[in-house]
Amino acid sequence: MAVSENDPQLRRAFRMPGIPKPIQEYVLCILLHLLLPFLPLLIECGVQGRVDQKTLLLFLAIYPLAIGVTSKSKLMFGITVVIGLAFSAFFGLASGGIRLSELTFTMAYLCLAVVMLVHVLERYNRHVADRQPFLEIE
Repeated sequence: MAVSENDPQLRRAFRMPGIPKPIQEYVLCILLHLLLPFLPLLIECGVQGRVDQKTLLLFLAIYPLAIGVTSKSKLMFGITVVIGLAFSAFFGLASGGIRLSELTFTMAYLCLAVVMLVHVLERYNRHVADRQPFLEIE
């Protein structure tokens, strides 16, 4: 008995659409590149109930530099170097026992938010609009 191509038993099952690769690249970048470095702060907060001010200053001395060196924007790189240098100095002062004003920590959160926002937008362009992979893993 001949089987017809229209036979329902031969039809392929419906395939669920996956998440488009550029979106996967972008989300993976946000998770690994922007959010994973916050893990030590999250752990400290979970253990101590707060993040120590010196820990925050040290984080802000290093994190913007890590973001800046991966940016394709020279301006972003320069700004993150300045932020990193400023918060390195603040960390040194705080480690020496000098009490810093609340304005220092307000500026810390503001700098962090601006660096992250600009980099999230830059990474959207890179991974979604320009379709550049985040990782070369297939």
